[in-house]
Amino acid sequence: MTTTAHYQTPYGAFQLNCYPPRPDHPLIAWCSADSLLLAETHRRQASGSKILVINDTYGALCVALQPQALWTDSTLTALALRKNERANRRPQTRIVWSTEEPYDTPELVVLRIPKQRSLFEYQLSALARLLPQRTTILAAGMDKHLSRHTAAILEHYIGPTQRHRGQRKARLFSAVRDERCAREYNGTATYHCEKLNADVCGLANVYSRDKLDIGTRFLLEELPESANAETLIDLACGNGILGLVALKRGIAKNIVFCDESVMALRSARLNAGQIFPQEAENISFHLGDGLLEYRKKPAQLILCNPPFHLQHTIDDFAGRHLLSQCSKHLQPGGQLYVVANRHLDYVRSLRHDFGRVEKFACNAKFNIVFAQKA
Repeated sequence: MTTTAHYQTPYGAFQLNCYPPRPDHPLIAWCSADSLLLAETHRRQASGSKILVINDTYGALCVALQPQALWTDSTLTALALRKNERANRRPQTRIVWSTEEPYDTPELVVLRIPKQRSLFEYQLSALARLLPQRTTILAAGMDKHLSRHTAAILEHYIGPTQRHRGQRKARLFSAVRDERCAREYNGTATYHCEKLNADVCGLANVYSRDKLDIGTRFLLEELPESANAETLIDLACGNGILGLVALKRGIAKNIVFCDESVMALRSARLNAGQIFPQEAENISFHLGDGLLEYRKKPAQLILCNPPFHLQHTIDDFAGRHLLSQCSKHLQPGGQLYVVANRHLDYVRSLRHDFGRVEKFACNAKFNIVFAQKA
């Protein structure tokens, strides 16, 4: 069973589900920010074919508006959208990935303000280059997640910005493109990784793009050199540090980087090409909902520092969803190492699929869990 939201909009009523599906989902597939955007778009009588939607979460905006395109970084969003389009018998929205720039000029932009400020600025900088003067951007988010600088950021990149009255704990902004020159911002951060003795980069929407994540650092410090493999999967890879260090140490010959974020995989690809250009034939990349659609031979080793947020809320479902896929993609005797905050109990979840599960190491903040396929 999944939670279906019967969403009443100015464009009709729709049945929407979150993705990935789960029993008793704590969220519904739309929020008050979506409702503000749809109400204002309808008031303006804008044609869907002239609208660019950005950062839709589960498809609530696109299913209602049927826009020219959705600009997104998330494979999970794309999967949610397709499922909700089919459920409501709506045509497929064209998807433009975050590492590309929209190529059709919209008459109206409908934007859900993202969690990462760097992604927000990256998108506004690209829109400033794309949009002709007098084009309007409608942007909205939930009050508790909005920066007090939101209006200033919109004005900095786009033009005169109006902060509208809030409704149902959400806030709408409108910005009109003026004659100012587009301000450049690509959102890429770089830092020196001592464990690789090299500089690594992370694009605008990559977690811990400007420093080595402390959970990842702990896993690298504790990972035994004897954990060698023909093929290693870096699951939820981010900018690829786990897989790259494993390759440098000779722990694995072939590395598969896997993430649902397009910017994460692009970052991993850039770092791999820069640091190990001679290893190109031994490195591959998989974009998707974890390993659900992965079709290559099972690996001997998986490393994972899983996400533990559901949008803005701490929630271990995303991690459990990823880890439930691992056993299928490991050979018999294959090993999994997971690093996670100590309050997240993945041991119980992993015992359903693995013959041996144990806490391998711990410190004041993290546990490393080891699992081996029977």
